[in-house]
Amino acid sequence: MGVFTKNAFITFSIRVVTAIFTVIISIIMARTLGPRGQGVYSVAVLFPSLLLLFTGFGLNSAVAYFLAKGKYPQQQIIGASVLLNFLISFFTVLIGVVIIFFFGERFFPDVERIYLFLALVLAPLLLFFNLGWQILLGLQKFNKYNFVSFFQNGLFLVFVAILLLTMHFGVTVTILSQALSYFMAIIILSFLVIKEIKGIDFKLNKEYIKEYFLYSIKGHLGSIFDFLHTRIDLFFINFFINPFSAGIYFASVRLAEGVWLFSASTNTVLFPKLASERDPQKLKELTPLVCRNVLFLSFLMIVALFIFSGWFIVFLYSTEFSGAIMPFRILLVGILAVCGCGILGSDLAARGKPMLNTYAIGVSVVLNIFLNIIFIPRFGISGAAVATAISYTVMFFITLVFYIKISKNKITDILFVKKEDFIFYRDMFLSIKAKLIK
Repeated sequence: MGVFTKNAFITFSIRVVTAIFTVIISIIMARTLGPRGQGVYSVAVLFPSLLLLFTGFGLNSAVAYFLAKGKYPQQQIIGASVLLNFLISFFTVLIGVVIIFFFGERFFPDVERIYLFLALVLAPLLLFFNLGWQILLGLQKFNKYNFVSFFQNGLFLVFVAILLLTMHFGVTVTILSQALSYFMAIIILSFLVIKEIKGIDFKLNKEYIKEYFLYSIKGHLGSIFDFLHTRIDLFFINFFINPFSAGIYFASVRLAEGVWLFSASTNTVLFPKLASERDPQKLKELTPLVCRNVLFLSFLMIVALFIFSGWFIVFLYSTEFSGAIMPFRILLVGILAVCGCGILGSDLAARGKPMLNTYAIGVSVVLNIFLNIIFIPRFGISGAAVATAISYTVMFFITLVFYIKISKNKITDILFVKKEDFIFYRDMFLSIKAKLIK
């Protein structure tokens, strides 16, 4: 538990720093591009990510699982993934070009075609960056995993700060800055991965490929639903209202997503730990312990942000973005559910049951789309936030039911902190204090 806590804390610390980078980037974009420019940017970069959902088949996500399991040689797992990523990249870009030429104006009203073409450059970069990330995650090389995340976000911040603040370039340079930061991070990732595995085997293992696809396909629909759940509201806001409103809402979403940093960081360390765990009793005990403490700490952060959000948002983004305050507060209600859902979903996926996550998020995303269509025309961006908060909560309770049925754990052990948890907090605080004094 000590090693797990240490890895989770380091991962969380790095993600806090990268989240600060992300917030600073969004502040720079908000103040230089304005609400409309930020809205155009957010919708444009949504395009390649949306494409990859349907062309990537969730194959990269399965890499971490199989590396953690250790059933097949690492060189074969990575070699097969690299070949498939090249193939997927080619078809993704091709499909993207066709969509832009024939359906660009219909699907992305008020977003200039040039920005969609530029954003399409991100598709292969996002794909290979994610592959490298999943490899390091599966190998449980968390320090290197965190370093690459820090490097990419830091580089993006440097480029944006120089080009937007000093030279006043617009959406075009913002997209290219993001692309360049990913490209340079991929170069670093390649060196780190090759050093870890000492070579790549491009010979395809038929047995592995079969199992690889079966696992990936089970979780792939869940990945599609997950992305749609977090970004489809931007598409609907742009479609029903305009890019200006999408830019305002994007600011509230970026800040709200910062709340689940602690949960996501813990989840990053938890998944390979659970996938490699051979003791059923430890598997049963670890997830409830992690889940209830993540929910408790996240709740404290949410309360503080809810109280101070009015001042905080205006301070960061200016009064132009005051319309983001109410959506942000509404989103916070659903964020707590996401924090718990991520932990329980990792347990289910590590047990080889990713389809259960797919069922939960599938119901949730259908509800989210339905509510967005009803609420956005009536209530604007606050309606989008309500739709998302409701669907997040529904997803959590469905995942909770699945987890209880499989793990046989009590709901109280999963949701509510215990006396021994506070003792652990005290001991950890005293340990950190002692080290600082030394």
